[in-house]
Amino acid sequence: MTAHEMLDRTGRRQFGLVTSGQLAQLGFSIRTTKRLIAAGRLVRVRRGVFRLCGVQPTWESVALAAVLAAGAGAVLSHRSAAVLWGLLDRHGDTGTLEVTAPRLCRLEGVTAHRQLLVPSEMTRRFAIPVTTAERTLLDLAQSTPATELGRLCDEGLRRRIVTLGRLHAVVKTHSGGGRRRLEPIHTVLAQRIAGYDPGANDWERRMDRMWDRLGLPAAERQYPIRVGRRTFRPDRAIVDLKIAIDWTGFDPHGLRGNFDSDSDRRALLAAAGWYPLDFTSRSRPDLICRTVLAVVAERRERFGRAS
Repeated sequence: MTAHEMLDRTGRRQFGLVTSGQLAQLGFSIRTTKRLIAAGRLVRVRRGVFRLCGVQPTWESVALAAVLAAGAGAVLSHRSAAVLWGLLDRHGDTGTLEVTAPRLCRLEGVTAHRQLLVPSEMTRRFAIPVTTAERTLLDLAQSTPATELGRLCDEGLRRRIVTLGRLHAVVKTHSGGGRRRLEPIHTVLAQRIAGYDPGANDWERRMDRMWDRLGLPAAERQYPIRVGRRTFRPDRAIVDLKIAIDWTGFDPHGLRGNFDSDSDRRALLAAAGWYPLDFTSRSRPDLICRTVLAVVAERRERFGRAS
């Protein structure tokens, strides 16, 4: 594999981005890098960070560029981390990007927090270094009322990116010294004891009510479907006919990784004999009703079931 092929491969893993350090590791000298910039092969995004020619900038690439420019050990954090985790809608959050780094850094359009995080509070999501969902909630507790923080926590619990056990552990680690305003997150945890059920979000509840109002066939909520080593829990499942229905929100599909994951889910369910159906908040009730009933009729005929 040539150096240019490895450069393209590196960029594909990082939303089209590459750092000066990575260029050096691939064998590109400073002089060669300058020639690539002059030829338009590379576009300078931030100091030490470049974008491959032809790659369109996205929210994710802008966020990753900020993290890469902040240096080793830097991660996306606070509200920006909540956006990446899907807890906040990035289309409605227009604030500056936020990163946390072990050293002081000044980046245009970025709020940088200086702190050395422990490895257990950092992870990667869609190739972007980021604080864990639990650490993100802890950081947000300094500026977010308990009611809003509780809503974000519930969304994380529903999506299984937050556990109360890990959240308790993170809060306990940082409870000493009185340096943090932790009252909101202590309130959130006090209201969420063992066995707490966050329930569905507001628009999923509306979809559930609509299902009942339309008189559609009885369907189990969050029915576990085991496919190989993975378990899927569709929002509604007509189990005897193997029909899996999901209410698909827009924001979780704002990232390519989620889009691919949903595509894989549908393929795996179909391969296991299930009929996957996805509807969104913009799907018309009459369309949902007609589609579900048509699939029910087809599956009953296929399986020889009586109406």
